[in-house]
Amino acid sequence: MTSTEGVALQVDDVYIPLGLVERKKQSKPQGDVFPEQGSELYKETEITKTFEHDAFLEEVLKQQNTPKSKGKRIAIIGEPGAGKTTLLQQIADWVSREIAQSIVIWVSLADLQGQKLEEYLLKTWLTAAVRKKGKAKPTQQQENDFVALFKQNHIWLVLDGLDEMSASSGNPLTEIARQFRESGLISQARIVLTCRVNLWDGGINALDNFDIYRTLNFSYPEQVERFIHKWFAANPEAGKQLCNALKEPGKERIQDLVKNPLRLTLLCFNWQSGDGKLPETQAGLYQRFVDDFYKWKQDEFPTTSHQEQKLNIKLGELAKTAIDKETRRFRLRQDLVNSVFKKEEDEVLLKLALNRGWLNCIGVDEQKVYAFFHASFQEYFAATAVDDWHFFLNHVPKNPNQGTYRIFEPQWKQPFLLWLGREELAKDNKQALITALIKFRDRCGVRFFHNKVNKGFYEYRAYFLAAAGITEFKDYSRTDEIVVQIVNWTINGLSSIEEQARLTLQQTDRTQVIDALEILLDSKDVFDIHVCQIADNLGQLDPGNKSAIAALVKLLHSTDEYYEIIRWLAAKSLGQIDPGNEKAIAALEHLLQLTDLHKNTYMQAAKSLGQIDPGNQNAIAALVQVLQSSELDEDIRWQAAHSLQEIGTGNKNVIVALAQLLQLTNLEKDTRKMAASILREIGTGNENVSAILVQLLQLPNLDQDTRWLAAYSLQEIGTDNKNVIVALAQLLQSTDLDEDTRIMVAYSLWEIIISSENEIATLVKLIESKKI
Repeated sequence: MTSTEGVALQVDDVYIPLGLVERKKQSKPQGDVFPEQGSELYKETEITKTFEHDAFLEEVLKQQNTPKSKGKRIAIIGEPGAGKTTLLQQIADWVSREIAQSIVIWVSLADLQGQKLEEYLLKTWLTAAVRKKGKAKPTQQQENDFVALFKQNHIWLVLDGLDEMSASSGNPLTEIARQFRESGLISQARIVLTCRVNLWDGGINALDNFDIYRTLNFSYPEQVERFIHKWFAANPEAGKQLCNALKEPGKERIQDLVKNPLRLTLLCFNWQSGDGKLPETQAGLYQRFVDDFYKWKQDEFPTTSHQEQKLNIKLGELAKTAIDKETRRFRLRQDLVNSVFKKEEDEVLLKLALNRGWLNCIGVDEQKVYAFFHASFQEYFAATAVDDWHFFLNHVPKNPNQGTYRIFEPQWKQPFLLWLGREELAKDNKQALITALIKFRDRCGVRFFHNKVNKGFYEYRAYFLAAAGITEFKDYSRTDEIVVQIVNWTINGLSSIEEQARLTLQQTDRTQVIDALEILLDSKDVFDIHVCQIADNLGQLDPGNKSAIAALVKLLHSTDEYYEIIRWLAAKSLGQIDPGNEKAIAALEHLLQLTDLHKNTYMQAAKSLGQIDPGNQNAIAALVQVLQSSELDEDIRWQAAHSLQEIGTGNKNVIVALAQLLQLTNLEKDTRKMAASILREIGTGNENVSAILVQLLQLPNLDQDTRWLAAYSLQEIGTDNKNVIVALAQLLQSTDLDEDTRIMVAYSLWEIIISSENEIATLVKLIESKKI
């Protein structure tokens, strides 16, 4: 069981997806801030590129195609159980095999034990490597040779678990960055490291020169169901039943939970011996995992329910103590374990924990070092050891130093969520904590006009935690109030919190968010521009939502000039939330018929109509009209061209419309080039497009740029038919071609015929017959 995470990542071809994460600095919040708030309170995260497994290895590691470090500094971050260590192992193996002269050094950063990385490499690691060859210790020559390998750029440092590294400053990010700067040896190596996202995003990050790749969850239902079917290959019906169970109403939270590779593995393991039902909370799911874990190897290590209960209590105490007091919270030294399992009767429980695999010896550092079989279970057991909500938060407004504020420490967020999901806890206990969070005041707010107060940092943070908490405690009495407040901050809050509010909204219960958004849509106190934003959010969460579509359609019908931007936003939203919706299609078609419509809105309506109703003649005609209009701004016409390109792949109506446009003899040069460019993008392998481009080449007085583009497009499209060959060959005989165009025509002709002996023969016959 200790290798469950690895198993999760080795089921045939279900790989962990990676995303290149680009972080942009946001403007600092207005007003004074306290030192403990850090330099950046909220960070914007954007996935700019995703990689398949092999593509990441090839492009990032071998080709060194990264924006910041050119492949020399790579950070892989992710949630617990996301497969960071397993992925790092795969990277280490691949680099050793595929990159010549590479020497990979694996370091579990928790093993440094306060030692500097360079010192660890030169003494501990090198000594261990030499001993494997039968030598007692390295010679001076071996040490010199080792240093030389760094200078020759052959060393890859593969550093696992930055979040588990002890640091005197308390921040491993700052400590490792300092060591990188100060060590001439390390600075010459290529570095790939892993880190949990809660540390990476938890405060000031000194590793700003690293290219950051985040392990993304499995997609649902595609990759999750694919994994399940692979897991249950020997029993397909069981896999089908599990997939169906995940689709049941109200199971959205569990769907999201099992996107994590480790938890999905445990779910499959649990389902094999379960009763065909799924719990509604993370705590419920982990409790089932724990129960089944005790059933595993019951014959080999028999336990009674009384023993299991007592062991769970001890594990909870150990987990809570380690998270609360230890700098290395997931590596448990023998003296810490002994301080919890200290009584004589506890020796039996400790032996049971080791035999069962709850605790595992992972090394020796003057004394044995242990770990839970996965950190997320340590967090679960810590949550089970908390009885009173004041453990997380005991606010003393006039003297905060006397208070308890674990709730704001990153390491306690997950135990807090698991605690809220415990079914055996009294509801009043959980309700009191959520209420304390939404009422929390840090007295750091800034007062504006009309006595409006901007909340302080910890007030916002407390509210966001409460919003995350109601996903695990859905019976909270003021859930709607919390969701509505978060929604309001996404549409009319300060810029410094809007992004965090949007992220929080995505983590909140989907059904409750939809209900709150629908209530807001019916409110008479909401500005129309906010109605548009609300409807857009609602439509993305619930495609086809009738309330969202009705609100957007209503905005489209407004004739007030003030509403031009509103109509533009509404048109854009309708193009994204419900393809095929008849009311949306009718409203957009109506919008295109208005004579006084601003061209930007006109074009957006046409684009959206093409998205939700591919092939719609009105949409295509409208975009072609924009493309053809020489009176419009060039940017607008290019946007229309881009929209046609988006909706045109394989669309016969778009191809026909562009063909008709290209046949106009009075067409402007730029418009003709745009139309030809679109055809090239949408026409790969399409003979009709090839024929259109051939006709274009045969037009008299065609400008050189368009001829060049048409010839290039024919080569790109790749249709090797006789008409194309004839047209290109005849064009080569033209005396009015410039040099660049003649070269492109010849190159295109060569590319088309070179792959087909039949076409070469055709060309020879045409030459012999003097037809060209």
